[in-house]
Amino acid sequence: MKITKVTARPVGKRLDTPIRWGAMSVSTKGSILVEVETDEGITGVGEAGFSAEYFRTVGPIVNDLLGPMIIGEDPLDLGRLWRKMFESTHMWGRRGVETYALSGVDIALWDLLGKVADLPVYRLLGAEKTSVRAYLAPSLKPVEEILPECVQAVEEGFTAIKLRIGGDAVAARHLVAEVRNAVGDDVELGVDANMAYDRRTALAIARELEELGVVFFEEPIMTHSLSQYVADHSWLGERISMKLAGGESLMTRFEYIEICQLRVFDIVQPDATGVGGISEAKRVADIVTTWNLDCIPHIACSSGTSIGLAAGLQVILACDAPLIEYDAYRGIGWEGFVNQPPDLKDGWVHASDAPGLGIELAEGAKERFAL
Repeated sequence: MKITKVTARPVGKRLDTPIRWGAMSVSTKGSILVEVETDEGITGVGEAGFSAEYFRTVGPIVNDLLGPMIIGEDPLDLGRLWRKMFESTHMWGRRGVETYALSGVDIALWDLLGKVADLPVYRLLGAEKTSVRAYLAPSLKPVEEILPECVQAVEEGFTAIKLRIGGDAVAARHLVAEVRNAVGDDVELGVDANMAYDRRTALAIARELEELGVVFFEEPIMTHSLSQYVADHSWLGERISMKLAGGESLMTRFEYIEICQLRVFDIVQPDATGVGGISEAKRVADIVTTWNLDCIPHIACSSGTSIGLAAGLQVILACDAPLIEYDAYRGIGWEGFVNQPPDLKDGWVHASDAPGLGIELAEGAKERFAL
């Protein structure tokens, strides 16, 4: 079997109202679809990066560099192909947008491998379980808008919710307190600030959140380098008892070395669509759990194709993570882009026993959802 074609394209839909997460927002719900085709008619699908808005930089790397580099290769030689693509970017990349591109190709290769083996990827990775409890992840909205979303989530069976915050400590506490009152004490609450604060503001907010029984606080501090990211979140972690979560934007296992050695975060969150694919996400998960830290891979809520969710699910099942992030607003994956997105029932995501990622693109979907 030989690879004959590798293609990246943006898919998704424009939003009438941007979705906000802490200090960032997106106006497009979608991602970069990667397909790896073979001479035996088997095609693997993947997703590159967190959003379709990255296509102008990520797309050409797939289409013009990484893709042509592996044409004619055996797609089952996955480890060597990963190393070949990674090493080709050493002089100009090494953990930038080229890692998003590599991630998409790697995910597609794993999907292809599963289809050839007639096994789901999570089985190839050695997973023992087939489902995982989900936490709903709504966007940053005013209290009066977020409350009904959270109440509905609990009615649908969710037992955990991750809230987004931004603004001052008083506003953040008010939002979390109102949700806590609405959903009760039995629902686990996490809070994600998406690097919205300086470290002292983050400390003030964290102490307020601890009083409300929040179980984890995700990436509260704005940083501009890996060393600052490590130092500031370590400083915060030493002053609070609540768990800290982070690592969603780090790329390749090499950026997780200090994170694990210094135990910066209690919950580490590699994302298969950005860290280097399923291959690298599993490597990171193995490193993280070696340090007795929790690995709960991140799922990008700016996507909504369901491919990134399916890819993350394979790793989550294989590393026995206790939770999976679930997008409150779904996206094209639930609107006809794929035939069957990952199954959600009573607050749990259940993996398909179909081969590969368990994802099949609907007929004509690439054209209908093209950006």
